[in-house]
Amino acid sequence: MKSIALSMLLFCFAPLMFGQGLTEQQDDHADHADHEEGFRTVDPHGNDVTVFVDPPSLTAVYEPHYDPNSPHFQGYDEVDEYERFPEGDERMMRAVTVDVYIVADEEYRARHSDWQSRCYQIVEAADNAYWRDFSINWVVRGYYSWNSNGNNASQILADLARDAGGLPNGLVMGFSADSRFNAGGIAYVYNGNPGTGFSVCLDQGVSSTTYALRHEIGHNYGCFHDFDPVVCLMNYTYAYSIDYFDSAHDNLIQGRDNWFQ
Repeated sequence: MKSIALSMLLFCFAPLMFGQGLTEQQDDHADHADHEEGFRTVDPHGNDVTVFVDPPSLTAVYEPHYDPNSPHFQGYDEVDEYERFPEGDERMMRAVTVDVYIVADEEYRARHSDWQSRCYQIVEAADNAYWRDFSINWVVRGYYSWNSNGNNASQILADLARDAGGLPNGLVMGFSADSRFNAGGIAYVYNGNPGTGFSVCLDQGVSSTTYALRHEIGHNYGCFHDFDPVVCLMNYTYAYSIDYFDSAHDNLIQGRDNWFQ
């Protein structure tokens, strides 16, 4: 919300309430959206976007916390691989920092008393693929509370983008346990750098939500879906089992690594 004094909260980890009684007309495309093709729309900030309502995992595992030994992860030894590199390392010199703002709705917060640490683990584990392949490092700058008011995933995404629109440039990552959120994840696919990107993931446990978040942020960088025989995390045949992009999406994200700054 524009009236919130965000300058005092950017590096503060106290929750901030978003979303009280929205009255603007919200679209109902998600009720009819095709999981494969998506639909074109305009986000609350005037950007022409495509929206994909991505399905949830059929085999979600509800782990109590991040487990580096879980077969659902790709052998990472630590939650944040970035921290393993010594200062002055050549890789560190090439690093691109993207600020992240974690926003959890009332259902997610009610389900998880440890929602801040849980979301941090998901974000940092998801970021390892972006750090490994693109030298993009996500840095969590704050945790915010939000009341999701939409009637479906598309409306809830627009709800978040509208309410959190006053946050600085970066990636606003929403986490929802709302029963009306009819997707595994949803995100805006941008044609140009919008400054701030918005996505929402359903609570599917730590590892499945980690996979979903990687996929949704790929959408924020402009990636559309792949289809067989292309092996890529943007192909829903593999979205919940691998953590890498195909060469076309690699090239796309590498050319946009300065987005969201």
